[in-house]
Amino acid sequence: MNLIELIIVGAIQGFLEFLPVSSSGNVTLILMNFLKLSPSESFSLSIFLHLGTLLAVLVYFRKDIISILRNIRTDKASHFLIVSTILTGVVGIPIYLILKSIFENIKISLGSIVIGLFLIATGIILKYRSQSGFKKVKDSNIWDMVLAGISQGISIIPGISRSGITLATLLGREFDKEEALRISFLMSIPAIIGGMILEVNDVNIVKNMFPAIVSAFVTSIIVIKLLLEFAKRLNFSYFCIGLGAITAVSYTHLTLPTIYSV
Repeated sequence: MNLIELIIVGAIQGFLEFLPVSSSGNVTLILMNFLKLSPSESFSLSIFLHLGTLLAVLVYFRKDIISILRNIRTDKASHFLIVSTILTGVVGIPIYLILKSIFENIKISLGSIVIGLFLIATGIILKYRSQSGFKKVKDSNIWDMVLAGISQGISIIPGISRSGITLATLLGREFDKEEALRISFLMSIPAIIGGMILEVNDVNIVKNMFPAIVSAFVTSIIVIKLLLEFAKRLNFSYFCIGLGAITAVSYTHLTLPTIYSV
C-alpha cells in the first residue's frame, strides 16, 4: 500500500470505530477488494489498525481510566472491566483461532459474503435493542458483566460490530444509553490490546502501517466527541443491514460457481 492508501484506510478505521457499525468488517472488505490483499492479511491488518483508535480512547477517557485505576479494589467499573475482559478472552480467543484458519483458506469472494451476513446480523440486533434503560455501572450485577464480556468476545468476527453488539447487550440489560456507551468504550481497551497481542507473530506485515495508525488516531481524536453525540441519535441498524445485504449479494455470483464445481 502507498502512503495515500494507508492514510485513507486509517481514517476509515478511526471514523467507523466510534459508530455501532463494524469497523473491522468494513476495513477488511476494503483491504481485500480494493487493495487486493489476502483475506488472512486483511484480517490481521484490520486488528492492528485498532492501535490508533485505542490511543484515542485512552486520551478521550483518561479521567475515567485514572479514576478506575486509583480505586481498582472498590470501584464497580473496575470489577465490571475485569470480569467482562476475562469472558471476552474465553470466548474471543477460540473464535479468533478458528477465523484465522478459515480466512487463510477461503477465497476473497466467499470472505466478503461471510462478512456481509455478519453485518446484517449486527443490524438486526441493533434494531431490536435500541431503547435506553436506567441502570448505571454501580447497579450492575455479575450477569451484566458476563454477558457484556461474551458479546465482546463474539465481536472478533469481522462484520460484527464490537461497539454495536456490546451496546445491544447493555441496552438489553436495561442500562442507560449514555452509560452503555461509556462502558462499551472502556471495555474496548483491554480487548484491543489482547487482539494485537494475538497478532504479534504477524508484526512484520504491519511494520509499514505507521501512517495508517497515525491517521486512525488523528481522525478519532478529531471526531470522537461529535460521533458519540451523533451515534445516540442515528439508527445504524438499517445501515448495517443494507451494507451487509449489498456486500453478500454482490459477491454471491463470484462464489456459487466455485461451490458447485467442487
